[in-house]
Amino acid sequence: MIRLLLKKQICMGGGYMLDNIFFGILYIVGGMFGMMLSFYMLLLFIQWVADVIDEKRWKDWRYWFES
Repeated sequence: MIRLLLKKQICMGGGYMLDNIFFGILYIVGGMFGMMLSFYMLLLFIQWVADVIDEKRWKDWRYWFES
């Protein structure tokens, strides 16, 4: 009986509710991971800029642009 019900859902294009829930949770977790990764990359860039300013590495770079 259950097999016929599942076949009927597939034929009608209804799909499975658990698949939709699973993919919804997967999309939410993936989106949160992407946001955390992009925020981490932004923090790394800010730290790199702070290091360049603190260590005055920009003074070495200006000679490259003058020549």
